[in-house]
Amino acid sequence: MSIGPDTIHSRPALGRLAWLLAAITLLCAGLLISSPVRASDKAKADKKKEPAGEICVTFDELPVALAFQKADRSAVTERLLAALKKHEVKAAGFVVGGNIGDSYDLLGSWLNEGHILGNLTYSNQDLQELSAAAFINDIVAGEEALRPMLTGFGQTTRYFRYPFLHYGKTVETKREVGRMLATGEFVVAHATVVVEDYLYNLSLEKLRRPDSTEFDRLATEYIAHVLEELDRCELLALEILKRPCRQILLLRANVLNSLVLDDLLTEIEAAGYRFVSLDRALKDKLYSAPEAYFGSRGMGYLDMLLHSEPDLLPAE
Repeated sequence: MSIGPDTIHSRPALGRLAWLLAAITLLCAGLLISSPVRASDKAKADKKKEPAGEICVTFDELPVALAFQKADRSAVTERLLAALKKHEVKAAGFVVGGNIGDSYDLLGSWLNEGHILGNLTYSNQDLQELSAAAFINDIVAGEEALRPMLTGFGQTTRYFRYPFLHYGKTVETKREVGRMLATGEFVVAHATVVVEDYLYNLSLEKLRRPDSTEFDRLATEYIAHVLEELDRCELLALEILKRPCRQILLLRANVLNSLVLDDLLTEIEAAGYRFVSLDRALKDKLYSAPEAYFGSRGMGYLDMLLHSEPDLLPAE
């Protein structure tokens, strides 16, 4: 027999009460069963997406990278710093000592915003074109040009990056420069994600109107290039380390990057990355792994490990 409203009202009062109590019991039981499922679904929805990885953003050739066309140093610096601040990125910039000129205020802006500065030598010359002694002198000169400012801002760590990521083509040169840096307690700022932003910046200089459709196309292609290189380095880390690593992106402080950095950082965030400091990135064991690469091409540290000469690596 089906149970309906007429059936309920045809029963004695006590019977109707018992029926209602039973119905309420069944309803509550259903709620108790279903509530954990809904709570679990809500917890999953509310759970923040785990970061795809960690990445540090660095810039070479501060105050501003030299190019065929003279750049407005103040405008480039302001745009770079504004984008970094918007995305809450603490970056590292590497300074060419001989190019500082009257740009101490611009470099001070980097330090005031909480970024760190390092030494890219005094003249940004290629180690492959110098003797070890001459290159060491260039490091010292760059340090002397930068140190007073860093001391004034309380930065004590001495960061150094090899220009063009050229660490030396011979064992002797590489070891001699390496010993000097270790003795001077420099922290070598390696990089993994190395992009061809200088070529894209050259293409930008050839455009008649930077706000044209051509610029939009160039910017889109460049950002895609950076993301593709980041993806490649992630796969390379899995191949070499069998795990992800803290990536270090090398950009130049040029006009192109000042114009597209906001969009580039947005895309990197959209890919799930979290921005970290250079100090945190360098704590990844990747950067203390020995390498023995002596080729002429400047490349990221993962690639240097991949192309190291096995016979020159220390025994495990």
